[in-house]
Amino acid sequence: MFKLVCGAGNEDTESVKRLVYVYALAGCKLFDLSARKEILAAAKEGAKLAGINDLLYCVSIGIKGDKHITKAKINSTKCIKCANCFRNCPNDAIYSSIIIDEKKCIGCGICQKKCPTGAITTEEKDVNYKEILPYMVQNGVEFLELHIMGHDKEDLAKKWQVINECKPKFASICIDRENFGNKEVLERIKEMISTREPYTTIVQADGVPMSGGSDDYKTTLQAVAMAEVIQNAELPVHIMLSGGTNSKTAELAKMCGINYWGIAIGSWARKIVKPYVTQEDFWENKQIQNEAIDIAIKLIKSCK
Repeated sequence: MFKLVCGAGNEDTESVKRLVYVYALAGCKLFDLSARKEILAAAKEGAKLAGINDLLYCVSIGIKGDKHITKAKINSTKCIKCANCFRNCPNDAIYSSIIIDEKKCIGCGICQKKCPTGAITTEEKDVNYKEILPYMVQNGVEFLELHIMGHDKEDLAKKWQVINECKPKFASICIDRENFGNKEVLERIKEMISTREPYTTIVQADGVPMSGGSDDYKTTLQAVAMAEVIQNAELPVHIMLSGGTNSKTAELAKMCGINYWGIAIGSWARKIVKPYVTQEDFWENKQIQNEAIDIAIKLIKSCK
């Protein structure tokens, strides 16, 4: 199973519509979206324009402390207008005037790392999960995903409870080892799946979240290593590789004996079609569309 990650924090409706259009025509069946009504509508519009009506959708939310629910913020009194943030933003969320477009910001933190004066911080932008998650399931979303890379166990428990009450086809746990050791990762997963039926839970082994900017083995190494930790625990879950995933992920996973259920690709999948889907005449230019689709097809094939 190939999953295109449009970005848990990506609230740019036009971007999502174009990504779904391209990757649906390339053969992708599962799309990961921000948990917002307008984003689900945009994804469905992209599918409609592609003439495909059997797609699967996953929406993602995060617990407090997880970068997937954060947005960058610039302190103008500290900013020296060096434009490092503008040049390095992978989602074009920062304009040359050094203003952040929150709808495009995915919380990756690259701009913060590149800022020489500490002018950029992040702030959490959560959703009303008690309202939005039931809405999503009622409107055809079959996968609900919780990013749990934070230490707020109370928030985790509340959101996981709502996900379970919604009874999606699959509940997904996205976790990495940035804040935890292997033991705590496994303990947290075991506790979360203890009341669920076997193999109705997906564990998205997030190597290094939002790090898939390159197409090499080193970039995807941690995704495979994280999947191995989950596999060795022999839990009754499906394993999905993520976080630094690219066209090398499946090959490396097979070399390492990883029995994965799927591969989720976000940063790299968006990057390779970006020169095409950002064109102003995208919807009128069939050549641009076809070139983007061909590139997407190659990536999907590499994940089998």
